[in-house]
Amino acid sequence: MNEGPPHRYNGRLMSRSFSLACVLLAAACSAHPPKAENRPAPAFDLPELSGGKLSLASLKGKVVVLDFWATWCGPCLREIPEYAEFWRKNQARGIEVVGVVVDSGEPQEIQDFIRDNKIPYRQVLGNDEIQAQYGVNQGYPTTFVIDRQGVIRWKGLGSPPAKFKKLQETVDAALSS
Repeated sequence: MNEGPPHRYNGRLMSRSFSLACVLLAAACSAHPPKAENRPAPAFDLPELSGGKLSLASLKGKVVVLDFWATWCGPCLREIPEYAEFWRKNQARGIEVVGVVVDSGEPQEIQDFIRDNKIPYRQVLGNDEIQAQYGVNQGYPTTFVIDRQGVIRWKGLGSPPAKFKKLQETVDAALSS
């Protein structure tokens, strides 16, 4: 059997295919610039992992940071300490941080994960419907800031270095409006 040029060609083709896949994966994971949304936030009524339900209506009058994330998402996990600190710093100011956990297993597994990682802010179980309503279709984490009138003021995809600075600026502006 001749393994000359065709074998080397197949190897180069596989190498190029692998390189292209890596580039596409990196592009998919990279953060898109945050953007203003300025549209009404879709209503939700989702199960809280601590028990009960949480609705957007029950948070009226607060600025809400809604973060869609998954337990298997590396950038999401790296953000947990920053979100915990952001929540501690801002909760007394009328800021509500809500994690929307998606695609992460059974509720008990997620509760164990939240306990083990000492996540102090509220967590709800997300689903395909809420993701579609908010337009969460490019990956995790996807974060929204909803003002006191229920309007989305900012949407951020991914975990860029300046995310929490922008998040703080956005909630500060929402509180003053």
